[in-house]
Amino acid sequence: MSLLALAVFFGGWYCLMHQEPALWAEVRVDGKLLDTLDLSKNQEVTITGAGGGTNRLVVEEGAIRCEEASCPDKICVRQGKQSRDGGQIVCLPNRMSVRVKGAGR
Repeated sequence: MSLLALAVFFGGWYCLMHQEPALWAEVRVDGKLLDTLDLSKNQEVTITGAGGGTNRLVVEEGAIRCEEASCPDKICVRQGKQSRDGGQIVCLPNRMSVRVKGAGR
C-alpha cells in the first residue's frame, strides 16, 4: 500500500512540475537531434525516419501532433496534440521522437 501511495505522490509531483506551456519541440531520429520546431509558428514538416519511413508533424496554436505516419500501428498519430513541457510523441518503427520543452528546460 505504501508503494502505491509513493507512486501516486511522485506521479502528482511530476505533473505539477510539467504544467508550463511548451515553447519548442525537439525532433530526434535514432536518438540524434534532427530539428527544433518553434511552437509559436504554425508549420508542417515531414520527418524521414531511420528505416526510410515518414512522419508528418503539424504545429498549430502552440501544440504539435503527428498528423500522418507510414508505420503500420499509427500509435504516434493516436498520441494526439502535445502542448505542455515534457510531452512526447514517439514512433518506434520509424525511430522518431518528439520532446516538447518549456522555458525552464
